[in-house]
Amino acid sequence: MGRREKPIDTRSGPVGAFAGDLRKLRAAAGNPSYRQMASAALYSPSVLSDAAGGHRLPTLPVALAFARACGGDPQEWEQRWREARGGGAPTEPLTPIGVDEMAAAEPGQPRPAQLPIGPHDFVGRMAEFDGARAAMVGIADSRVPVIVRGPVGIGKTTFALRFAHQLTAEFPDGQLFADMATRRADDTAPLEVITGFLHALGVPPDQVPDDDMHRIGLYRSMLAERRVIVLLDNVKDEPQVRPLLARSLNSQIVVTSRSRLLGLDGVRRITLGPLSRVESIDLLRLLIGSDRVRAEHAAGLRIAEFCGHLPLALTIAGRKIAAQPGRRLSEIAGRLADGVNVSNWLRIGDISLADVVLPAYLALPPLAKHVLHMLAGGADEVTPTTLARALHISIESAEYAMDSLIDGGLLHRVSTPDRYLMSPLIGQLVTQEADRFAIRRDQDQLHTDQLRAAIGFTEGGFTH
Repeated sequence: MGRREKPIDTRSGPVGAFAGDLRKLRAAAGNPSYRQMASAALYSPSVLSDAAGGHRLPTLPVALAFARACGGDPQEWEQRWREARGGGAPTEPLTPIGVDEMAAAEPGQPRPAQLPIGPHDFVGRMAEFDGARAAMVGIADSRVPVIVRGPVGIGKTTFALRFAHQLTAEFPDGQLFADMATRRADDTAPLEVITGFLHALGVPPDQVPDDDMHRIGLYRSMLAERRVIVLLDNVKDEPQVRPLLARSLNSQIVVTSRSRLLGLDGVRRITLGPLSRVESIDLLRLLIGSDRVRAEHAAGLRIAEFCGHLPLALTIAGRKIAAQPGRRLSEIAGRLADGVNVSNWLRIGDISLADVVLPAYLALPPLAKHVLHMLAGGADEVTPTTLARALHISIESAEYAMDSLIDGGLLHRVSTPDRYLMSPLIGQLVTQEADRFAIRRDQDQLHTDQLRAAIGFTEGGFTH
């Protein structure tokens, strides 16, 4: 049972009265815990508790999230919030709060808003959102950097953007964003990002320290003083992000990466997996239209299965199908079952699954590339022990190859210890794009047949 809330004097003014009304609403809803409310409100328990504390008026997004979590009417509570704020009845239709109505930074301080547009078509991930919020809180309520990781095409950036946009009301002093995939792979990359962040936060160019450590120190000091959310997208490895990390009471850092970044200390990790069948169908409904998917539910499931329940593949497929309103889903599913060129079919505009997989493949060490090719050839699972036996190498070397594939986002560990799987869709793409992926069987010193035999692969399937 949670701690009893401190009493508030509802006669002390509009802020106290508003907080008292929030508490009454929560009591009428059966007094759910703030942790339970957080799952529906998508704000942390501490933020919701503070909203009803009576110390200050919460921001409108927080107030509306509190009301929705307790079954309140959003329009009614926006009206109450504006009255408590002193705005009275609005002269125009009620709209969500704007940036100027949020708790503000000090007058004159820039408030950067660098986050890209968040995803419109998004489903599920509620457990992951809850996990990410819980992971933010560290020792003595300090905020801990959160790493969002998972294989290629799993929707890490989409998830992180959605998450970051949900947090903007809690971090009114600004939003900083950097796509680390566009940075040079050397030690200067994080320092260049820090310089850009300092400029965005209002530090004049002539006041940015030349000394690297002083520059990093100033950046971390500003995160400690202000309420800023920082999103570092597509991080390759630990050196690329380590100088940019900070533990702060006021600011929050979110990182996305295919790699687990196991070399980093003082962080929390959230791993994304494929969508469930229900979530995949929900996403197709958003993209294609509920009526089409409802009318051919079985065909929709077959399309989702072809996409491996990967959000990127589902999004590409859904948008492509939506652009063909006259085609039946069963016709499309049948064509996919008969065989298509994955690279061509899962491509729209400048978005392609192959263009995501190829850089991940090229960054692999030679042994990991060969194992990926072996898995794409039909073996859907492998263990370090069988791999070590086949190649006459140590188990440690085999594990290194497996770890390279995991951190490259092309393999994932299953619940059974030391067993690894690859998405069939990725395997099909690698097989079809063998020339583009520079895989040459006849020049490979490792023998695919030997490796297949070691894991029990035969023409008819698997022996174990």
